[in-house]
Amino acid sequence: MWSFDPDLWQQLERVREMVTLQHQTPTREWPLIVEESRDELLVVREWPNGSITAYTMPVPEAPK
Repeated sequence: MWSFDPDLWQQLERVREMVTLQHQTPTREWPLIVEESRDELLVVREWPNGSITAYTMPVPEAPK
């Protein structure tokens, strides 16, 4: 009988966790400027279960 590679199992667990977080509201969020020349923000979020996630996004333009 075959079994999953432990690394693959861990990656699938992370995907499952991220899907669960999609349906929750973060407890805290910090938008940080990464690099002005790239016009990106680093957004760090803390979730109710204590986990931390981070992602980058384009800097929103000011309304005209």
